[in-house]
Amino acid sequence: MSERIEFTVDRDGWTTGLQLNIAQLDENNRGWGYRLAGPKYNGSSKNLLTAILTERDAEEIRAKLNAVFPPQPVLTAPQRQFLTFALELAADVMASRAEEFDSDDRDALAFFERMAAGTERGEGQ
Repeated sequence: MSERIEFTVDRDGWTTGLQLNIAQLDENNRGWGYRLAGPKYNGSSKNLLTAILTERDAEEIRAKLNAVFPPQPVLTAPQRQFLTFALELAADVMASRAEEFDSDDRDALAFFERMAAGTERGEGQ
């Protein structure tokens, strides 16, 4: 079996609490996981249920996640360069006609400058 994504439900041996985990595993069952709910893993857990995600499962989950947490655009190097150039022009115009722009305009310019610099991902981030 090649690389895969699994959801697991385990029972903690110390607290008897349930644990929900998602893991990315390779063909040797090695990889990384993330505990979504329940007590921290301490080595005493017993697996109760494992679900290996299919491509269809991933598409359905991704659609639900994207509805609530929309993906943010990632700029390519040429897009970043063009955005930087356009923002420099906008800053020049704003500086020469300062009376036409308010703090909201300056905040918007600063937001896009951070995005061009790669330090801003978008609203809600």
